[in-house]
Amino acid sequence: MRLSGKTALVTGTSRGIGPAIARALAAEGARVLCHARHEAPARALAEELGGVTVVGDLSTEQGVATIAEQAAAAAPQLHVLVHNAAINPRGQESIDEVERAIFEEVMRVNVLAPLFLTQALLEPLRAAGSARVVVVSSGAGQFAGPLPGDGMSYRVSKASVNAVTAVAAAALRDDGILVNTMNPGWVKTDMGGPGAELTPEQGADTAVFLATLADDGPSGRFFYERREIDW
Repeated sequence: MRLSGKTALVTGTSRGIGPAIARALAAEGARVLCHARHEAPARALAEELGGVTVVGDLSTEQGVATIAEQAAAAAPQLHVLVHNAAINPRGQESIDEVERAIFEEVMRVNVLAPLFLTQALLEPLRAAGSARVVVVSSGAGQFAGPLPGDGMSYRVSKASVNAVTAVAAAALRDDGILVNTMNPGWVKTDMGGPGAELTPEQGADTAVFLATLADDGPSGRFFYERREIDW
C-alpha cells in the first residue's frame, strides 16, 4: 500500500467522485480526512474508512479557515491534499445569462477555496516532507481546443484553477510539494448525469495516480487518464 502511514484530506466527499477518491486513497493505506459541507455525510464516510470528519463551507473565508484548522489539528503532517469539491449551479449558461452572484459563488468554491485552503495548510504540507496536492479540474476549462460559448461560470472557474495549479507548483517545488491538476472525464455523478461514460471509481483513478507520484514526478501539469494533456 503506497500511502501506508500517511494522511490525506479530500474535499467534497459527500457526492460525485469525492467518495470514490477517499475510498481509493484509504485502500492505499491512507488515513483519510473526509470533508463535506454538512457533518452527516462526512462522518458516515469517515466512519466507514476509519478516517476523520472535517466539516465546513468552502464558499466562505471563515469556512475555509475552519476546514484548515480541523485538518491541521488532525494531521500535523499532511501528505495528500485533494481539492475535489466544486459547484456548477447554472450548467450551460451563456454570457447573456451570467449572474454576478452565481459567478462569484462558483469562483469562491472552485478557485479561491483550493488556493487559500492550500495556503492555510502549507505548514502541515511542508512538514510531510514530500506532499502531493491534486486539483480536480475539468476539460471544460481546457484551452487546447476551442472553448464553447456556454457554461461561462464553470468554464472560467476551471481555467482559473488550472492557472492556480501551475503557479502554485512552481512556488512549492523546492518544498518537495508536487501540485497537479486533472480532468476526471465525463463521470456518472449528479453533475455529469446518468448518461456519462465513466464510473466514479474510474474518474477517481487519476487522483490516486497523482497522489502517489514519486518525489521526482511531474508538477504543474494537467492529466487525464494518468496521461499528461495540454492546458
